Amino acid sequence: MKANKFVVAGLTDAAMIPDIKQSISNHVGINAVRVDMHEGTVTVDYDEGRYEEGDIKRFVSEAGLSVREVK
Repeated sequence: MKANKFVVAGLTDAAMIPDIKQSISNHVGINAVRVDMHEGTVTVDYDEGRYEEGDIKRFVSEAGLSVREVK
């Protein structure tokens, strides 16, 4: 398992968090999604045998957020 933390833009409302988590978690091999509004980050734990960092970045973008940086 691998985790990537993405610094994002567009995380403006706490009511968005459940939908963001659901959107990213819908992919097989995603083990956990953590969203921190205060830091403006989304951390995704995933099966690195199934996905690469670019795939996870795309999932975060598809959830409606703009990825600014990967930590």
